[in-house]
Amino acid sequence: MADTKLPKISVVVTCFNCPGYVGDAIRSVARQTLRDFDCVIVDDASTDNSAEVVQRTLDALNDPRFSLVRLPKNVGQTGATRAGLARTQAPFVCFLDSDDLWNEDFLERHLAAHLNETYAVGFTACNARLIDGQGSLIAGAVYWFGKDRALADRGQAFAPIDPARVPKLDPAQRSADWRGQSPYRLYTARLVHWVWVSTSSMMFRRSLVDLVFPDDDEAFRLHMDFYVVVMAQMVSGSLLIDEPLYSYRLHGRNGAADNPVLGGRLHLSARNWGDTHARMLDRMLAAMIHDRERFVIALGERQYRRMLLRMRAARASPATAWFFVLRSWLV
Repeated sequence: MADTKLPKISVVVTCFNCPGYVGDAIRSVARQTLRDFDCVIVDDASTDNSAEVVQRTLDALNDPRFSLVRLPKNVGQTGATRAGLARTQAPFVCFLDSDDLWNEDFLERHLAAHLNETYAVGFTACNARLIDGQGSLIAGAVYWFGKDRALADRGQAFAPIDPARVPKLDPAQRSADWRGQSPYRLYTARLVHWVWVSTSSMMFRRSLVDLVFPDDDEAFRLHMDFYVVVMAQMVSGSLLIDEPLYSYRLHGRNGAADNPVLGGRLHLSARNWGDTHARMLDRMLAAMIHDRERFVIALGERQYRRMLLRMRAARASPATAWFFVLRSWLV
């Protein structure tokens, strides 16, 4: 359709004490092949020279699509993201962590996935390359992307590796070249487990973010991404792009991914997230009950009740979880 117009995209980059990487993150946004976007960088009251690095980067770009917001006090992940969202209006929005990097076609590929003719999902998510603090490759992809990590290689003593997913190396240029991939998977399960990489890998419909975004900055100073993504999946489902379109940086000071050893089933984080997971689920349930009318308007009574029961099942003991799941199917 020659007379159609592509929707605009907003990008929110939040930064706290990340002067060594935030400039590269911003430049990766500036290099996007899809040009119709605006980008707000929020400095969450950094105590180092991060804000100055951001301003120098923006001065060098001299691009009116980019702007900097400097918060007077540190408000954490949710508050900083909220400040960025308040300054954007596009129907699609992406969140880039200040230490990650997007491929040049990140926005283009994600928007194309959203505009597929099969299913209008709430958000898209892609795989990632893993890089270290100096930008050197650590791994070609996150192997458990789009899978239940506990089952990803269970029962496979010898798991085949697709040769098409092994890159061709150029020793002279010190580079790796992967063949182009374009597999997509619709993920509609209303389950509470993480199959994605990070919010840097995603593009959301703004209306969905407005529905599920937490209203308490202090309670979600960290782990806002878990809350928003799981709630978004429960509401609308997601579309997975089985190709790395960005680089997730492991530099030793990541807020969540702090495990320096990679391989097999080893998680990116060495921490025990059990208590955090439970607290997040409790807050999700509380939000759904408190804002029942808003969720019912968006989802309808039946889908709201089903979502609430599935959330209760995730929070219940294994012995009783089946009861809530069964009830959800009978709604």
